[in-house]
Amino acid sequence: MRTVALRSIVMLGVAVVLLLLSGASAEAHAVLVASEPAAGQRLATAPALVVLRFTEPLNGQLSRATVTDPDGQQFQGGAWGATALRVRLLTNTPGVYRVAWATVSVVDGHTLHGGFAFGVGVPVGSGGRPDGGAGAGPGLRDVGVAAGRAAEDVALLVAVGMLLLVGLAQLDPRLPPVRPRIGVALAVALAAGLAVIVAEAAAAAATAVHGLSVQGMAAYLTSGLAGWARLSRVALEALALLLWLSSPSVRGSPRGWRWPAVWLAVALAVVALAASGHAAGAIPGWWGITADAAHLLAAGLWAGGILALATVRLPQGWSGPQGRVLLARFSPVALAAFLLSAGFGLVQAFQQVGTIRSLLASSYGRVLGIKIVAVAAMLPLSLRAWRRRPTLGPEAALGLTAVALAALLAAYPLPPARLARAEARARRPAPNPAMPRPGDLTLGGHVGPVLVGLTIRPGTPGRNDLLVYLLPPEGELAAATIPTAVAVDGHPVRVETCGPSCRRSTATLAPGARVQIALADQARGTGVAAFGLPLLPAPDGGALLRRVQARMHQLATLRYIEVLSSGLAGAPLRSSYQQQAPDRLRVQTSAGSSSVWIGRSMYLQRHPGEGWIVRPDATPYTVPSFVWDYLPTRLVDPRIVGAGQVDGVATKILAFFGPSDAAPIWFRLWVDADGLVRRAEMRAAGHFMDQRYGDFDAPLAIEAPSQAR
Repeated sequence: MRTVALRSIVMLGVAVVLLLLSGASAEAHAVLVASEPAAGQRLATAPALVVLRFTEPLNGQLSRATVTDPDGQQFQGGAWGATALRVRLLTNTPGVYRVAWATVSVVDGHTLHGGFAFGVGVPVGSGGRPDGGAGAGPGLRDVGVAAGRAAEDVALLVAVGMLLLVGLAQLDPRLPPVRPRIGVALAVALAAGLAVIVAEAAAAAATAVHGLSVQGMAAYLTSGLAGWARLSRVALEALALLLWLSSPSVRGSPRGWRWPAVWLAVALAVVALAASGHAAGAIPGWWGITADAAHLLAAGLWAGGILALATVRLPQGWSGPQGRVLLARFSPVALAAFLLSAGFGLVQAFQQVGTIRSLLASSYGRVLGIKIVAVAAMLPLSLRAWRRRPTLGPEAALGLTAVALAALLAAYPLPPARLARAEARARRPAPNPAMPRPGDLTLGGHVGPVLVGLTIRPGTPGRNDLLVYLLPPEGELAAATIPTAVAVDGHPVRVETCGPSCRRSTATLAPGARVQIALADQARGTGVAAFGLPLLPAPDGGALLRRVQARMHQLATLRYIEVLSSGLAGAPLRSSYQQQAPDRLRVQTSAGSSSVWIGRSMYLQRHPGEGWIVRPDATPYTVPSFVWDYLPTRLVDPRIVGAGQVDGVATKILAFFGPSDAAPIWFRLWVDADGLVRRAEMRAAGHFMDQRYGDFDAPLAIEAPSQAR
């Protein structure tokens, strides 16, 4: 036994070292597969919503996101749908915004955290890159939990093997009583299992909600299949131990119904072990759990049986008659179990890795390869035992190594195949029928907090499709319950649903028609968004938009007033801006804060009368810059939709939509004869902005505050 133990310890140590080296050099895949805005992106204005999309369904009670604006103000957010986090912002302060997130997967319970940055009016640089990896291997805490899980796995598999030996001994009266220490194995499994789930729950609660709490741990263990599987696993281990210890025995096994009851409890604990790991993330999940459970149970009969044999002492050893009889009984079962375990192991390898390239190139794949080598090394030793010449010591050591590596694989946040599938899905979002396409006429408005987009297709005289896009604060899925009515020049038209956030009508549009979209939602209020249409087809506004961009970016100074509202109850945020090229900006808000940017220096006054805070290494703010500078090359459908007066100045009204592949934003600009914007509107999710411009190239000097410290 000392030789077996020594070999086991040495091989386990080698396995752990290989694992850590493999994880240290692995590639870093981010569990965060998409975000709006993107990491490192430079915006002209702060978004109303920061949306993070992940590869796995999230535990909504424990997953969190925080955005910190340049002034240090923090905005908290939580789950949005099954696989996203969302943070609402009501600020437009220029500078770098920091996003931090922590998630708990409902599928397998893994906890991850990371962050990134984006800029408003300023570049972010290399510091904006996302962090938080799913493919770089487990951290030290994960390895510690994996060590506990390895102990639990070994104990469960040994219990399966010991129960097999007890059953084989009962079938042949030539065999002596086999009394393996099943109670010890079950007690170790229960103790290790409790330690593992407590550590996992504590880590999830502490990481996600920024502090250890009993409520957070309870939420972790009672959410999703993985949480309940963890609780069921230790409950079944406790039941098996109780049944074994509380029953009288004959020849080392419980009498009557208790022996099969112990078998059933242990087998179900193994199934729960499979359901609480990566197997639940396979497609379909039931097949992944079935394959893993079959793999583990077969490994228990084979490798667990070998480990159990290593604890048995026979009077004449394995070369004696009793040893030969026991090996003759065990070998056919072990051979069949080996083939079954290997077969389901290959199924699992394909499910979790996907390709030979991923097996060789990923950290997870390389660790899996080490496990495959350990299992393969057991085959000739098992054949030797089948010929009645067992070498149980090396076999037991290799079996322990394989089980330990399997437990460490379970500590990886996300196997390569699942990560690749999720990232591929994230890159192929389902198109929304209500989103504008090139050539459409599209306008934006809102009813209370609900963003309303109207797209006229094809936008020519006569019969047109009227496509309505609705986005309430709760997201697109919540729009499915909003009653919507559409009228053209006061005449109702039929409305059909084309998706949760999409409504479609058809109408013949007269010159200068007016479209009214009425929402009747008790939770968000009722109201009408009215859109006056131009003569169709609306003139192309591409040339005017290019002229606006050129003229406005030639300005040396300007002033504008901004009103920002979320559409909810409460006063909007009012701000005044002064810009002086090339890098000077002064901002004052109705909340009482003031800020001044001069080159790389930023001066911040949080409240009137307070001292000024100096930040000498701030990122320079480029002047002039405007709200429609938000990735202008991706703006679509610029159209001249009318004319109007702004402060007595005649203007053309230019409408467009963009960016074309991210969060929907509608713009309208009132442009005078010189190409100067006198008024601007932006309509985005929970972010309704109106601006008035003036004092173009007027005398203006922005200086550092004299009281700055």
